[in-house]
Amino acid sequence: MSFFKYIIPIDAKDPQKAGYFESILSILGNILISVIKIFYGILSDSIALIADGVHSLSDVVTSVIVLVTAKISNKGFDKNHPFGHRRIDLISSIIIATLIFVVGLEFLKESILKFKDPNPIELDNIGLVLVISTIFIKEFMARLSIYLGKESNSPSLIAEGQHHRSDALSTIIVIIGIFASKFGFIYADAIAGILVSLFLFHVSYELIIESSTPLITANENPEIIKEIKEIIKKYDKVLGIHDIVVHNFGGVYNISFHIEIPDNMGLTEAHNLSDMIELDVKSKFPGHVVVHIDPINRDHPLYNAISNYIKNELSKKYPCLESAHDIRIVGNNRYFNLIFDLNLETEKRNEKILSDIINNIKNKFPTIKDISINIDLPF
Repeated sequence: MSFFKYIIPIDAKDPQKAGYFESILSILGNILISVIKIFYGILSDSIALIADGVHSLSDVVTSVIVLVTAKISNKGFDKNHPFGHRRIDLISSIIIATLIFVVGLEFLKESILKFKDPNPIELDNIGLVLVISTIFIKEFMARLSIYLGKESNSPSLIAEGQHHRSDALSTIIVIIGIFASKFGFIYADAIAGILVSLFLFHVSYELIIESSTPLITANENPEIIKEIKEIIKKYDKVLGIHDIVVHNFGGVYNISFHIEIPDNMGLTEAHNLSDMIELDVKSKFPGHVVVHIDPINRDHPLYNAISNYIKNELSKKYPCLESAHDIRIVGNNRYFNLIFDLNLETEKRNEKILSDIINNIKNKFPTIKDISINIDLPF
């Protein structure tokens, strides 16, 4: 359990309060840190230390972004935003990442130019101690921000914490460069500046990937899929579940999935079952839940044999068959057609695999007249 729980004076689970508290603390801390670094960077003519100071100063800008985000994301639902405004957090994280990249690009250029005019870095003991102290302050701010981000489910606060940590790590690189320069390695400052820039690029890339993924994809969290399946397992009359789609809007969810039920179940019973499942899933993942019903006929004498062959035996050769669902038999007990669905990226890309699967099944069950495989999206 984090010790921050006992020292911060606000409710960490409230996104707006967490954002306000972290932003104000960060703005004050970063102004102090950037003044120290830039002052001693100019005094010692260290491009790496100046770059690191501007990196800290950029944290002030990102803190203002987090402050604005905290206010907007807490607006709740309206006509044009039925799932609220929490995804503004992700957009803010991308803006923060872009700012980090721009800072890194600028100082990569300055550091390369420094190779043309290298010089030893002269930093007195007081300045050295003050610069080193900023590392511990920044790491404290990073841990606080990440803690608040996790407690309040705020990606922008977590991104802010990563930004703080990148500042602390880049300062370590600068300190190493200063010591190397004191021992006569005049290119150390320029090299340290380049390393800081490369580190900023890496942080920027990680933040952009982490923040953009939920905006352009669904089902980014496999744990949610697992939990939904565990909920459905409680219902004995559900024969299977597939095509689970989850969109997370910062703690508000839009979820849909298909359940397989016996085709002889009454319409009213099936409707009541889907309602109960929707409410059950919604109690765990608040938002909007839609259940689609697939009636399955398992009375055919070969149904179990065909299903087991596809999902157990044949799936060892073709792993895609583990996703086989909606297995349906149309026709009489002697001659019939087989229909089922698979989750694949595209049908065209898998024509050879599909052809082989069909031939294997027909060879195993010669009374099947025709086999139709429907391709679903790869959820």
